[in-house]
Amino acid sequence: MTTLGGVTLKTVRTRNLLAALALCSLSAAAQCRLPDVVPDALSHLTPTQLLDAGHYLRTEQLLDPIAKERPRDAHTAWLLSRAKAALGKLDEAEALADTALSLDPDNPAYHVQVAAVAGRMAEKANLFKRLGYVRRAKMELDAAAALNARDPDTQWGLMMFYYVAPAMFGGDKTKAQQIGQQLAAVAPDLGRYYQGRLALEMKDPDAAETFYKQSIGENPLLFETASNLALFYIRTKPDQAKAERWACQAVHTDPTRADSWALLARVYTLCGCWTEATRVAEIAETVDGENLVPYYAIAEAAIEHGEQTELAATFLRKYLSQPVEGNQPTEAAARMHLGTALARLGNRADAVKELQSALELDSTLEAARTELKRLEKTK
Repeated sequence: MTTLGGVTLKTVRTRNLLAALALCSLSAAAQCRLPDVVPDALSHLTPTQLLDAGHYLRTEQLLDPIAKERPRDAHTAWLLSRAKAALGKLDEAEALADTALSLDPDNPAYHVQVAAVAGRMAEKANLFKRLGYVRRAKMELDAAAALNARDPDTQWGLMMFYYVAPAMFGGDKTKAQQIGQQLAAVAPDLGRYYQGRLALEMKDPDAAETFYKQSIGENPLLFETASNLALFYIRTKPDQAKAERWACQAVHTDPTRADSWALLARVYTLCGCWTEATRVAEIAETVDGENLVPYYAIAEAAIEHGEQTELAATFLRKYLSQPVEGNQPTEAAARMHLGTALARLGNRADAVKELQSALELDSTLEAARTELKRLEKTK
């Protein structure tokens, strides 16, 4: 029998299994007490509440006919622009944002939305067009700041502009940090949260952790901070107990958001507690059946861990069975993971098809390209 340091591999595997079972038992003992959700809770939300909770598909469905009936309704055009942008329909989002701004140029939120869409379009544009979008974004953010210098969305937009933009376009990372400090003095909860986001972008996880904790201390019910703390302890500094605490907090802060349930499901994958993770996804589906991201989160974890491959393939197919919600993992990413899972299951033909589809949707997915090349070499 094969040994490792005088201990049989069978014994090692047994110990590993017992350790995993102990972790699951520990998780079950400290499991998040799930909130009660009003039946059909989403139907009681206004378009603004739907948007703020990430329900872009439903917002679009509600507002499309209203915008057509009331083409000079600036507020509706602005809300619908936000939904379209989240869904990746940038041309429509741009037109709607411009409409809102033309109807009410004194509203800073409308300037911020034009800037946000311009920034998204710059990411996909060629160098010449990118310059125009970058200039437009900065112009609109400056206009918004002139109207309301303390607006948190404006300040966050300026923070990210100065951080992301090259120096030749006005980028200045020091200035980005200074804006964060100024915002924290005015709105400590949001300011510290945005400082945490910026710190992560700048590869400073210790500072990010500190800022997030300061933010949640100022406002324990700020969903953005609770969810980002959970994600921080899932990915940046893995710690199941801390991740579960903040994912649970996110679920209780807004149980209509699939994002929060996805974080909690992902937490249970840290200990290999796939049954618990699946239960969370199933509950989430009863709350919001339009956003199946909790199933994606479980599948992604399974792929990363090299476990539960059949479960991953099943959940990825489920995720792809309906339109993908805005600001969620893309169809391309899901097809890439599905291709990887199918390859591991020995279904080479379907794996190749999924990986090819992923690259057709998003040619920047290098992991999909690498896996496809590997499969092609093993014909």
